[in-house]
This record gives sequence, C-alpha cells and structure tokens, in this order.
Amino acid sequence: MDKKSVVWAGVIAMVSALIVIAWLSDPLGLTPEQNGLAPDPDLHGQAPDTTGPDHAKDEPGPAREIGHIPEDDTVAGPDAQTWRPAELFPATRTYQGPDFELEDITGSTVRLSDYEGSIIVLNLWATWCPPCRDEVPALIRLQEAFGDRGVQVIGVSLDENGARRKVTEFAETFGINYPAPVDDGRVQEKYGPLSVIPTTYILDGGRNIRFYAPGYLEYGQMEEAVRELLND
Repeated sequence: MDKKSVVWAGVIAMVSALIVIAWLSDPLGLTPEQNGLAPDPDLHGQAPDTTGPDHAKDEPGPAREIGHIPEDDTVAGPDAQTWRPAELFPATRTYQGPDFELEDITGSTVRLSDYEGSIIVLNLWATWCPPCRDEVPALIRLQEAFGDRGVQVIGVSLDENGARRKVTEFAETFGINYPAPVDDGRVQEKYGPLSVIPTTYILDGGRNIRFYAPGYLEYGQMEEAVRELLND
C-alpha cells in the first residue's frame, strides 16, 4: 500500500470512529442539540424559578445525578416551587420507541408494545426528584382527561434501593392512575443517556417518538402535544 492510500485509510477510520461515538452519545437522535438548539440548564426542571424581588439573581441549583438516592428516603409531597418548564421538542427523525417489559407496583407486567395504537406519554422520573414529584399531578390530570380517547401515560421510576416500596407509597399518596413500573436499568439503557429527569417522550399510535422533553413539563404543554397527535 502506497503512502497516499495509508493516509486515506487513516482518515476513513477516524471519521468512522467519530460517527460511532456520536451515535453512542445520543442513539435516538432526539436531543435538542440535533435541532441546533443548545438546551438551557435552567429549563430542565433542575432549579426553581427564583426570579423576583426576594432574589438578587437567578442561580440554578446543583444538578442531581441520575439514580442518586438521598439519605432521606421518605416519600415527600409536592415541593410547592415554581419550576421553569422545559421545551417540548419535536423529534428530528422518525424513530420507534424501543419496547420494554417491566413489572409495575401491583406485580403486573407492563409492555410498551401492549399500548401500540394509543398515544403514549412515557415519563421517566424518580420519587426523590422534586420537579418529578411536582409534575405528577399534571400526568394524573392528563390520564383522566384523555384516557378514554386513546392516550396512555406510563411513568417509569428510576428509583433504586427499595424502589418498589418507595414508588408504592408515592403512588398511594398521590393517587397515581397510570402504570408506574420500576426500571431495572434497561429503559435507561434504551432511552438514554439521560441528561436530566424528569424526561418525557410522547409517542404516536405507531409507537414513533414525536416529542421529547428533557425536564419538567406543565399540563398545557402535554395537552397541546397530545391534541396535535389526536388530530393527525
């Protein structure tokens, strides 16, 4: 092989490696950066909206690591804070949501594919996550309002260390009216890497991911997206 061929082979190998690295960092191709929009950390539900006369400046709080369990594992109620809503991004390409099979808190099996034909609001959350807890009432309301129109909310808990007990207590306290299976690691693997929780995917009847939100959502945002898919 001559010198020129060796150089070209090296270039091709480097480009191939970069493509593989990019795919591994975002296998679904749904992150806001794919739209040319760098997400604002303040929009991810990690910090409360502290603007106002009582605050000199708006400083986001420290990000919580996915899967981190605080020392106090008691089930807490809503945090009574105002979270800046994340942006609900439309998917940049057609991608069918990966199927999964988990056991929910009642012992029943939850398969994503069982809900094919319905609009699915897939919410990845944890009981220790303040914006996740504050988002739950909107998800309950969404299920109540659109459940009879073919909309199904599924809340996959990313809790660890006694997760079944924590999620069961939380569901009973809040009156959760949708399946709340506990992840065994496979959902994070299929839908990650996750930059933040809550993270929500909204899928159409063909199980294609149509919207993606890395952070806290308000009811109106979910409702608008669901109505758009119902009218497709």
